[in-house]
Amino acid sequence: MATNLSKLKSVKGAPPSVEAAEDVIESNPRSDEKTPQRPLQVRVPESVFAEFSEQAGREFGFTHGAKKQLFLKMWKAYKAQSM
Repeated sequence: MATNLSKLKSVKGAPPSVEAAEDVIESNPRSDEKTPQRPLQVRVPESVFAEFSEQAGREFGFTHGAKKQLFLKMWKAYKAQSM
């Protein structure tokens, strides 16, 4: 099956120049984490996972890392209560 190259060249725009493009590596907000990270894997019922995910999204936005932020918030509250 041959590809019609004339269709591929009808691009509406060109990519931005290197100077105009944002440096996504440097602007990554997660790059501030200098502490070594380890995974924490637990098994919970699906209903608990769904509730936890929903709560994390409500508190921290439905973005990458929301569940981690909720877990860390809970951990800090637990440590403060235990001491």
